[in-house]
Amino acid sequence: MVLLRLFKATPKTNFQRPRHVRRTFLLLIIFLLSGIPVVNQPATFEEESNVEWIRFDLPEDSIRNLVGELDESLSLEQRPLLAHSRLGIHDASGVLFNSEIPDELLTSRPDLSLVLVSTEYRISDVRNAISDYPGIEVREFIAPSGLLVQGTQNGLNGMKSFEGVASVQPVPLAMLVDFTVMESLENTPVRIESWRADALLPGVDISDNWGMRLHQELDVVANIFLEESKFAETGRYDGFTKSTIASIAAEPSVAWIGPQPSLTIWNDQSRNHMNINAMEQYYTTDLDGSGQIVAVADSGLDHDHGDFGNRIIGNVDVIGDGSTADAHSGHGTHVACTVLGDGTRGNYAGIAPEAELYFQAMENDNSGNFQWSSINNMLNTAYNNGARTHTNSWGSSSSSDWGVYTSTSEDVDDRARYYDQYYSGREGLTVLFAAGNDGPNSDTIGAPGTAKNTITVGNSQNRYSGAPNSIMDGSSRGPVDDGRIKPDILAPGGYVRSCRAQEATDIGGATWTSNWYLEYTGTSMATPNAAGTAALIREYITEVAQRPEPQGALVKALMILGARDVGTRDIPNMDEGWGRIDLKGTLAPNNGRGIWVDDRSVLSSTGNSKSYSFNITTPNQAFKAVVAWSDERGSRFSNTQLVNNLNLLVTTPSGVEYKGNEFSQGRSIQGGNYDTLNNVEVVLVDSAEMGLWTVKVTDAGHSGSRAQPFAVAVSGVGVNDLRPDPSPIPSSFTTDIAIPQVGDNVLVEMQVSNLGNVEAESVEVIFQEEGVYLNTQTFDLGPGGSKVLFWNWQPQTAGARTLTFLLDSSDTIDEINEGNNRMDVVVNVTTPGVRIESASSTVTLSDINATSSSWQVTLTNTALLTTNASISSTGVTSPSNSQLSWYVGLDQTDFELDGQEGALVNVTLVHPSGPEPGMYFINLLGYDEDNDVSSPYVLMLDVPLLSDTRIEFDYTTIPVNPLNVTSVDIRLFNLGNSDIGYDLFLESPPGWYAGFDDLSAQGGANSASTGLMLEDGQMTIGISFTPPQVMTLAGAELTVVLKVVSQSEEARIVDYELPLVVEEISHVTVDLESSFSSITPGNTISLQYSVENKGNVDLALNPNLQLPLGWIQNTVLEDFELSWTESRNFVISITAQQDARSGEIKLIMDSNQNSWSHTEDVEVVVLANPVLTFASVEIGGDTWSNIFGPGQHPTGVPINYTWLVENTESVSWNPSATLQLDNNLLGDCTSPGTISKGDIKPMTCTIVISAMADPASEPEFKVTLSGDLVSVNETVTMLVALSKEISWKVDGPLTLETDEPSVLQLTITNTGNTLVSGAIETTSPSGWNIEFDGAESVNLEAGQSQKIRLDITATKPGDGILSISISGAEDVINSKIELDVSSEGEAVTDDSSSMGPLAWSILVIIPLVVIIGLVIFLRNRDVATAPSSSPPHGSFASPVPQSNVTPCFACRQPILSSMQGCPSCGARYHSTCKVESCVNCGASSTAFVNVE
Repeated sequence: MVLLRLFKATPKTNFQRPRHVRRTFLLLIIFLLSGIPVVNQPATFEEESNVEWIRFDLPEDSIRNLVGELDESLSLEQRPLLAHSRLGIHDASGVLFNSEIPDELLTSRPDLSLVLVSTEYRISDVRNAISDYPGIEVREFIAPSGLLVQGTQNGLNGMKSFEGVASVQPVPLAMLVDFTVMESLENTPVRIESWRADALLPGVDISDNWGMRLHQELDVVANIFLEESKFAETGRYDGFTKSTIASIAAEPSVAWIGPQPSLTIWNDQSRNHMNINAMEQYYTTDLDGSGQIVAVADSGLDHDHGDFGNRIIGNVDVIGDGSTADAHSGHGTHVACTVLGDGTRGNYAGIAPEAELYFQAMENDNSGNFQWSSINNMLNTAYNNGARTHTNSWGSSSSSDWGVYTSTSEDVDDRARYYDQYYSGREGLTVLFAAGNDGPNSDTIGAPGTAKNTITVGNSQNRYSGAPNSIMDGSSRGPVDDGRIKPDILAPGGYVRSCRAQEATDIGGATWTSNWYLEYTGTSMATPNAAGTAALIREYITEVAQRPEPQGALVKALMILGARDVGTRDIPNMDEGWGRIDLKGTLAPNNGRGIWVDDRSVLSSTGNSKSYSFNITTPNQAFKAVVAWSDERGSRFSNTQLVNNLNLLVTTPSGVEYKGNEFSQGRSIQGGNYDTLNNVEVVLVDSAEMGLWTVKVTDAGHSGSRAQPFAVAVSGVGVNDLRPDPSPIPSSFTTDIAIPQVGDNVLVEMQVSNLGNVEAESVEVIFQEEGVYLNTQTFDLGPGGSKVLFWNWQPQTAGARTLTFLLDSSDTIDEINEGNNRMDVVVNVTTPGVRIESASSTVTLSDINATSSSWQVTLTNTALLTTNASISSTGVTSPSNSQLSWYVGLDQTDFELDGQEGALVNVTLVHPSGPEPGMYFINLLGYDEDNDVSSPYVLMLDVPLLSDTRIEFDYTTIPVNPLNVTSVDIRLFNLGNSDIGYDLFLESPPGWYAGFDDLSAQGGANSASTGLMLEDGQMTIGISFTPPQVMTLAGAELTVVLKVVSQSEEARIVDYELPLVVEEISHVTVDLESSFSSITPGNTISLQYSVENKGNVDLALNPNLQLPLGWIQNTVLEDFELSWTESRNFVISITAQQDARSGEIKLIMDSNQNSWSHTEDVEVVVLANPVLTFASVEIGGDTWSNIFGPGQHPTGVPINYTWLVENTESVSWNPSATLQLDNNLLGDCTSPGTISKGDIKPMTCTIVISAMADPASEPEFKVTLSGDLVSVNETVTMLVALSKEISWKVDGPLTLETDEPSVLQLTITNTGNTLVSGAIETTSPSGWNIEFDGAESVNLEAGQSQKIRLDITATKPGDGILSISISGAEDVINSKIELDVSSEGEAVTDDSSSMGPLAWSILVIIPLVVIIGLVIFLRNRDVATAPSSSPPHGSFASPVPQSNVTPCFACRQPILSSMQGCPSCGARYHSTCKVESCVNCGASSTAFVNVE
């Protein structure tokens, strides 16, 4: 009894069930509209005030197996007599090729034939007949009527006469070659593959009855025909062709030649969009993934991220690079967290946050690329580690694989089919692959997503505008090449936020990041969302519904059962497949609909069918049925991939039929044809009528070699209607006496099960014999429950007796099915005789080396009177029902037995060690000699797959190198009783690492798999031993354990110890710690050496130093001991003598047996020997041979000094010249260039003395030639000559108007280096009056300037010369200037004759007074300015000392910092004073030089 709260909700209402309610009750069903929004962040809810409580009676497990009715009728397939292969169409007359084939590949292969099976026979019957014939094997089914067969010539010839074989045709080599490599040349990278049986075979091994054997291992072909051949896995090798493709394809062990695989990755709100949140707490048991193990194969894993907790049960490297880190994009961590992260670091939890993780790392950390790893091995190891869901967000990176059914597709289909064989005790495996990110164009799904049995996942938008009902453009689209519907479903993959790997360095593709999470988009993100949903479906089936582990096909069927159409109703289509995942629609569909499933049924032959009936009690609601099956693997050789074709047919109460996958506008339609391509078929009726609906699954074409299990999922109103259905179970009937005799007290056991989903009350079961009432039992039986009933029966009549069990004979129980209430069983009853019994009739052989097995049986006299009896063996029957000549021993055979007496007999079977697997039957016969009654009895010997191995290697103790990797070959022998594969593990001693060379995609992994090994076969296994970083002592004994685990049910583990001994390694490193450059003769250097013993033995060393010619060793070297791991430093002094030569310095460490050395090149530099000889000095065209020249050196004039440079050494010298100049000097030198021995080359230095230099001062300059470590110099002292010179500047007009006064201003500058003084004298043309306006004399120190103003008046017109000079300055250069002047106008009349005496007196007196005053003034001034130390009148005054401060020729201010100089005259200027030309000489300022 479950109480429900019914909330009256609007579309924005959130629903919350109190935790104590969901934990208390067994099952909670909530009527929710699927469109109610749910967020993926934790939410809080308030209690609703308006609550109506409703009471329901519900079963504990709402999914229950619907037994259905099995019809084992047989029929013929409806198919044409054709085979559609990858090359073309084959019929009885030959083959019509689809494309051009190279001539060399048209050659037939003699060991292959293509068989066309007659349409008058079932393919499975003909296939089995061919498979049982010696010397041939069926390799592939090529739809619709072809079989590819391999065998010996006798076997192939004998097959031609088989019934059902319509045609046998040759097979061209092109059938075995991928189109992309058909015309490849030598040195092409390829992968070659062998044939398949239950797994990939290591080669071919077929024998016939005529002694012919077709036998070849694929590794032989790889070694002969491939360069750099590399073992990928059993039956697969990679390498580069060294012969033609045709020659490789002709080898019998070669089934395929194709390109080497290239992989790539297919790069929250997801829980809400898939209604995970709505279902998490829907049942008493939370749906959170607990109890589920999900395997993720991806780049790598940040295992300590935090969102995985302690739920990682395995994190393995499957490519052999030694790392499982997620160092590049963090793709693997993001994917794994999407499946099962718990959101510890934030709010972004995965779909199944309590599931456990088994991770397989596929990314090479060095390159960041995905590497191929055996899909078989990944799926097998994941399953063996408990994973039942395996998700893969990667696929082929080659566009040539789009839509193609490749060998990887075959691998996926083969393993999915293998693990869905529930009748073999397997628990199912759901395999998911991303569709790819190459949309939106059609036919862009990459392998292995093209496989039939996988769930191929497309990508819908998860976040932002358009979510969730938008398909991402990049999501790859179908169909695949044979027209199948792909993808299967959509899951949220656009903008998915999940865990960020902390070590990831390339996350540029993320559209959002935080410290612990990031946002990626792609089918890579959609697929783990679907995988998490698959885990929750499995959890529901096993924990809530209490069903056994489901087939992967059932998980797929249920996912499709609840899927929603995206956008316009148009499923199925090649964009979304069957729609977007909706977990609520899968497990708790709305509007009162329920679900039924069956995944425990098989169909074994064409014509078999199984029907299910459903009583729909409420009209106008949807009815949906899905059938899915893990089909036998397809074939690359075939154009279509469906092997076993099942058809789905749904019949309404009114007789309307709907065929599977016949859809229009998103719903099923009548008519049409059955689907012959897909292994998923769906019927969806929007509005179902009331009444009995029938779902029928028919085997329409059984072309495989095994029975085909399938899964059915149905939803509708009344599908899980609330009625009981008690029924006897025929298979449960047993008796404690196999063949009862008259009068025996027989205990009859049978079982009644309630196939309904409510309790059946007062179930009455009547027991009858031949219609006669014997007994009755009444009981209650819960939904899905079973009850074992025991009945006592004492037969009174011999012969076949019918026992009947009647349920609800009075029809008081309203049942789902009223036709399953009776069970009749016929039991044979014998008369008195003997009976053989055993407490354990079956013995399981557990020791492969055992050669005998024993039983104890009891021979019992079943009668009441004494009789003579005997027991004997009638033979041993093999699993194939053939007779064996094995010995059966009985310790006693003849007896006299009293009534009811029994005798104990020991039975011993002698058999070969390790017989073939199977059940062996030991037939015994008990004989009542007095009554001539015999009683057969069968003992059984169950021989499972038994493994046994042996290893060999070529050493008693394997020597290993302590420095380098040591590789050895170990030979592993399969001594088991069948073809068995083995998992191998290496356990290394501390510090050492042992890895397999060639049993993984990249050598070096410490775990590997042999793949399937032939019985009595052997495999050479390369193992490498890697030493630790630290040295190991010589002679140390180590042990590596090779653990061999059989891939069989016994999982036998054998540990082999590989003894190792560390080799003696003498190894010394000699390093020079000091450094030196070129050495010149006469120098001494110290060499500091470091010597380290890096071997593993102690050494006595004798050091020896070898030097080039001309060197001497100053340090004595002595022998010394150097223990292993010890190092020593020492210094050696050596000297280069004058004749030393370049060469090698070699220090040798000799241990008598070995020597080690360090060589260093030393270069002795031979220096030039220059000689500098003065040649001449030239001034103004005059030349002197002595260095002082004229004795005194003028200022402002270039003075050229010339030297001759000579080199007396044999080495060339390439010097450069530099000048060091005192103040007031400017200069530059020419370079002599390269000077060889015997060369004499001139070098000239031009020096200019500044005009500011003090006269008689002695400035110096130093010229230096240097280069190649040699320099030579010479210093020259100069004497500055006295220089008196001035310059004039005239401002004013030189053409005057008569009688008009005019001003002429003169600027006089002392450009010499001494004082210039004197009165200014003028001489003017006749009739000109000149008067001074101010000073009439100058007194100029070097560099000073003074202005003189002249007032000029012309009295008559005309031309003339105005002469101006300094009196007494005849030794001053430029002391006089002459100006051409002129005047214009009228002559001025002289009126002086009219002046009176008074006027003349005034003109005479006034000038006289002025002159007297001027004389007095000048005399007083001289007295006032004279220094106190002035000499007395009449003595000569000493020259005033010149200041060292240089004035600027432009602004006349002192130059106290950097300056520029005029090279023509030596004038100096502030660097900041910008002049266009030299004020002194007019030279352009562009020639100025910087002066320090």
